[in-house]
Amino acid sequence: MMKVIIFSHESDLDGLYSAAIGLMRYPQAMTVFLGYGAENFSKLGNFIYSATRSSSSSECGQVVIADLGLNDELIETCRKTFSDAVLKGWNIMWVDHHPWSQQAIESVKPFVEVVLDASGRKCAADLMYETLLPSNTLAANLASMAHTMDFFTRDQYLTPISELIRYYQTFPDFYPRLSDLAVKSARGILWDVEMQSDYNNYVRLRDEAKAQVFDSMQIREAGRFKVAYAQSSPYLQSSLFSEEVFAKTNADLVMLYSSKGKVSIRRNNDAISCRSIAANLPEGGGHDYAAGATFTSDPGDTAAVISELQAAIAKALARM
Repeated sequence: MMKVIIFSHESDLDGLYSAAIGLMRYPQAMTVFLGYGAENFSKLGNFIYSATRSSSSSECGQVVIADLGLNDELIETCRKTFSDAVLKGWNIMWVDHHPWSQQAIESVKPFVEVVLDASGRKCAADLMYETLLPSNTLAANLASMAHTMDFFTRDQYLTPISELIRYYQTFPDFYPRLSDLAVKSARGILWDVEMQSDYNNYVRLRDEAKAQVFDSMQIREAGRFKVAYAQSSPYLQSSLFSEEVFAKTNADLVMLYSSKGKVSIRRNNDAISCRSIAANLPEGGGHDYAAGATFTSDPGDTAAVISELQAAIAKALARM
């Protein structure tokens, strides 16, 4: 049986359902969930290297990468990984809806089948459905739900699985839990008693975290925009919590920074781009409506963190 590895984003419903659609197409696949940044792409390379090294010369394999963007600084790492895998008979497909530079696209094209969305109107699960299982009803439904969550269209009911993903990130066995969710989703199981029990435990922790974060939130002006800065919590799902911040503060922008040196950027005003702000920070990337990055300041020094994030916003505004 052909070896298959599916890599997908670890933090949201689009990544989960992209992996689930991949599992429907390749039930034998191993799923690997990753975040952004050089460290995670190094992990991706190590997985592919181990898999291809253990393959015999007559074996072929398939790698599917979903919902992970390629930043220019990671091009050479990926080229080396993919060229070696292709020489050993493996096929690689990269399905993504994040903006890529033309340089990134051209650099991996000799080794990778690249499926991208230039319209800005599709999520990764949409592309996985269209590419791998275009006539499958369950895949279509998973893609539709991922789309609703990714673009906040509010056009259908969604189980609180996005918050459950966030909760599971606090567990030492996060990756097996996420893989289990992907397997269930591939079978059409979107919620069960175990998930409900875990969610009940999560809700108490989430609500306590919300109160603490709102108490310490700071509101600053950036040009004509109102920005909310908050040290987030492991129990808060960034997109959902940002909606609450916008409703309470009428802010144009939310900068949710973590104790691990990461920041999630969300907007409530189409006049500013989250991606353009993230581009001014290390490992920044994402979309105009939602992006992420890291920061160099000590996460415990609130004033320094906010100053660094303010500078990134100012640079983005200066280019508008």
